[in-house]
Formats: sequence, C-alpha cells, structure tokens
Amino acid sequence: MIRIKKVFLFFMVVFLISVASAQECGRITSGPADEYHVKWSPDGKTLAFASRKSGEPKIWLVPAAGGDPVILETGLSGDHHISWAPDSGHLVFDAYYKGRPSLYTISLAGGEPVRISREGAIDIQPSWSPDGSLIAFSSIKKGNTDIWVMRVKGGKSVQLTHDGASDCHPVWSPDGSRIAFTSDRSGNMDIWVIPASGGKAEQLTFHKSRDDQACWSPDGTRIAFMSDRDGERNIWIISVSGGTPESFTRGSRNSWPSWSPDGTRIAFSSDRIGGNSDIWVKTVSAYKRK
Repeated sequence: MIRIKKVFLFFMVVFLISVASAQECGRITSGPADEYHVKWSPDGKTLAFASRKSGEPKIWLVPAAGGDPVILETGLSGDHHISWAPDSGHLVFDAYYKGRPSLYTISLAGGEPVRISREGAIDIQPSWSPDGSLIAFSSIKKGNTDIWVMRVKGGKSVQLTHDGASDCHPVWSPDGSRIAFTSDRSGNMDIWVIPASGGKAEQLTFHKSRDDQACWSPDGTRIAFMSDRDGERNIWIISVSGGTPESFTRGSRNSWPSWSPDGTRIAFSSDRIGGNSDIWVKTVSAYKRK
C-alpha cells in the first residue's frame, strides 16, 4: 500500500511539473514554414516576425496572446529584420532595393513603405531608438560591416564602430544610452556593448562558440542572446555587468529572443515541435529551472 502511494505521488509530481512547464512556455504560431526575427511591440500587444508562409519572406503580425497571424504586405522582398517604433504603430525593416538591402519604414495603419537608406549602400538589421528619432543598423559602406546610426527621416549616417572585424545586429538599450551588437573582433562572435554616442566597445560574452542576436531586458540590467555553446542554438541570459550566462532554453533550436515590455516573458523562434521554427513565449521567472 505504501509502495502504491509512493508511485502515485511520483506521477503526480511529474504531472504537476509538466503542467507548470506548459504554462511557462506557450506556442504562438504553427505551420509548415519557418518563422523567425520575432520582435515584441512596445505596447506589449503584438509580435512581428518574418516567415515564408506565403512563399517568399514576408512580415507577419500576431497577437502576443495568440491568434491568427496576418500578413503586413509591403510589396518588397528580403529577409526582413524588423524593429518597432516606440509608438507601436510603425516598423523599420530591411528589404531589397535595386538588388541591394535597404532600410524602410512602414505604418501599420496603411500606406506605402518609405525608403530611408541612401542609394548604393548595403543597410541591414535596423533597430529603432527608444526616443523614436534614430535608427541603428549594420552596413557595408566602406568595405567592412560596421554599426551606423541615422535619423529616421533619412540623411547622412554616422559611423559608430570602426573595427576591422564584422560588427552586426545592433540593438538599443531601453534608456537609449548604449547599443549592444555582435562582433568577431575577439576571434569569434560575441556580444559587445558600446555607448550610443560612440567610444570604446566593451566585450560582454566570452566563449569560443557563436553568441548573437542580443536583446535587452526592459530594465536594462540583462541581455538575452542566442548561443550554440551547448551544441544547440539556445537562448541565454547574462547580466549587463558581466558574469556567467544562465541557460533560458534547452534542446531543439531556439533563437531570436525578444523580451516583453513588462519584463516577464521572452518570445523566440523554436523548432521544438514538428521540425519547423515557430514563435514561442516563455516566462522569464522560469529560466533557472528549465
């Protein structure tokens, strides 16, 4: 009798852990096409992501609470790295113009996309500043990939990094004072941070694997990023002051983290079910337990 009770209690514990895990990690999208480059809107209501649902890469929008995704038709092609304006009513993204990647803004209320890149440049991976006035982006303007900053309305760009290595995937800190980016200046891809006004870049992660796709926590104290340091692409979290990163996801392929504005959840792309990458959301409070 005692043995039966112990077995029953064991399976109850397993069941409760499974329920808790399901509540901590929820699937937002599903389908036969990979979905990636997810970004959470500043008002917390919408997730924007790129997908080949319609054949070629397009920008899609889905309620953060779940629902039916809808396409944001831009009339443009490209891999579509996305960033939200602070008003949650506009996006900036990269797409092709005359065979070269360029930057565009578009209103979710309707209308045609507006190209803000200068002709002839290769501009990708935009990030909208928290005050809404600037765009940070990667560009090959002088034969090397560096981080640049420009005004939303266009005009002359200002070069932020000048290293001979490849600097890419910039993202603004919530207070607009710093920009995190990926660079191989230490020999492999790591996360670095530089003042938004320019200056000395500081290395944040140190590993022989690839660390990429940085995303700031809303309070500016932590950065989530993708790393293959455990043999798979997974999401990790590190303090902005440095230290040892904590694992946020395990198993499968997980990438493109995007923190919710209230700081409680992270959206990301994962192929944990079905083999295709879908959009998932997981609570941040659970990252040390699973």
